Amino acid sequence: AASAPARDARAARVLARSSGASTDGASLSRRGRSNFRATRRVRPSSASPARLRPPRAVLADAANGTFDDLEFDQEKYSWRVGGPNDIPCVHLRDVYRGEKPLEPRPSPFCTKSSCPVTIGDRTPLSLNRTFVSEDDRVLLKSMAFGSPDSLGASCGFDCDASGEFKGVSASSTDEGTCNVCEFVPEFAKRAGPRALIYHDPATTHAAIVNCGGLCPGINDVIRSVVTTLETGYGVKEISGIRFGFGGFWKEGVSNLKLTRSNTSGVQRAGGSVIGTGRGGGDVPKIVDSIERQGINMVFVIGGNGSHAGADAISDECARRGLAVSVVGIPKTIDNDILHIDKTFGFDTAVEEAQKAIRAAAIEAKSALNGVGVVKLMGRQSGFIAMNASLASGEVDVCMIPEVDFAMEGAGGVVQHIKSLLKKQGHAVVVVAEGAGQEYVQGAGGTDKGGNPILGDIGPWFVKRLRAEMSCDVKYIDPTYMVRGIPANAHDSIYCTILGQNAVHGAFAGYTGISIGMVNTHAVFLPIPRLIERERLVDPDGRMWHRLLTSTGQPDFQSS
Repeated sequence: AASAPARDARAARVLARSSGASTDGASLSRRGRSNFRATRRVRPSSASPARLRPPRAVLADAANGTFDDLEFDQEKYSWRVGGPNDIPCVHLRDVYRGEKPLEPRPSPFCTKSSCPVTIGDRTPLSLNRTFVSEDDRVLLKSMAFGSPDSLGASCGFDCDASGEFKGVSASSTDEGTCNVCEFVPEFAKRAGPRALIYHDPATTHAAIVNCGGLCPGINDVIRSVVTTLETGYGVKEISGIRFGFGGFWKEGVSNLKLTRSNTSGVQRAGGSVIGTGRGGGDVPKIVDSIERQGINMVFVIGGNGSHAGADAISDECARRGLAVSVVGIPKTIDNDILHIDKTFGFDTAVEEAQKAIRAAAIEAKSALNGVGVVKLMGRQSGFIAMNASLASGEVDVCMIPEVDFAMEGAGGVVQHIKSLLKKQGHAVVVVAEGAGQEYVQGAGGTDKGGNPILGDIGPWFVKRLRAEMSCDVKYIDPTYMVRGIPANAHDSIYCTILGQNAVHGAFAGYTGISIGMVNTHAVFLPIPRLIERERLVDPDGRMWHRLLTSTGQPDFQSS
């Protein structure tokens, strides 16, 4: 039998021959920039449904020089920058219709170690690579699944007995294939300072508005945006729009002038130095105010609803042909924004929630048949409850909006807590605010921010426990204690990165974009991609399975 290194080398040669590339490193690198797709195909027999071949069998084929079940298609998409797999962002060049030409100019941005003694042509080379190339891209999704049966796989295709996709029309798939986990790459624009900018810093009037609820790190973002505008680009006019979108047009609400001096140190306090508010999203009035004040950059700090408002403002500015860059900065303590690694303030919230869980555990363990119940934030997404429970290690039951649970029956929550009291004498329960809404009735409708008005699951749950068993229940709701605290060190750094890149994106001439970290890299993404829907905990994903392993809780089904 051939040795492992020999088999690996042989497999590499087969791959290279199949894709038309040589096995030297440079050619393989070039292949990564060329058109390439590897799709595993299974040809079903008439006797049984198709199944994927075992990975060992595929590797054996590679070692033997045969790749019958792999096809390489060089026409499906391009890996090249600017190809169909790039995620497009709107640029002012696409929408501006003013009389004055929109012309790029050299960027004044530099860092201490890279600022030239004299100002000349500013290029990445003359500035020690301060600038980011417009051709830099970041892969949106880094995981390619090999089988629909893989934990957390996003490809859920199954074949029926005839070898057709279940629930997928024949026109949307290749004939005779099924169980295909097709990796279709999408590339986001890398965030960062550009060598050419489309706003004149001397005439720039930037506005910052914060919408929705409070969240740790808002002041860090404001300070970062202001510092980058003033110190990095030399902008002199920066306005804080007070108390949300309504601050643009409501009578009696004046802007707060922001400078590096008066925002220094604000990150040490919680809350928002410019205030916050829900509603007020009258887009025509907002854009009228933007025109009247001569604002040409708007930075919107907020979640899904606020980003929808930012996108509408960007669209209205584009309809009017204005050279206004509207840039979102994702802020939601629930961590429910699509595509990005996480939102700022989430880590701080998880860390602060530990105090409430720890207090509930102490209370539960100190009482006869003690039960500690903690309600945490999470209207539609249970990320805080899940992560806080996992970090604690003391939680016995965690309930989130994405996973239904039965209260009664042999497999219900009540019976499980009874068994915990009998076995260990106490129980610690964490419930997200949006969990179990089928058991409680809210006021109905939505609030000013467009969020559904929920029923209060916490008190209802406590009341049910007391009615069903003899127990000493202690209930803790730390919501406002978590929302109003300063960001921890990790979130503070993240907020600084987001604020800086928001300014870079605006000066680069983009509009209708948002900033986030994707696979640890800062990127520009079009707002519509982020607000397609809320990001949710995957009940079949690895994090939820880790939580179940930690708590030992069952599925909570009644039968």
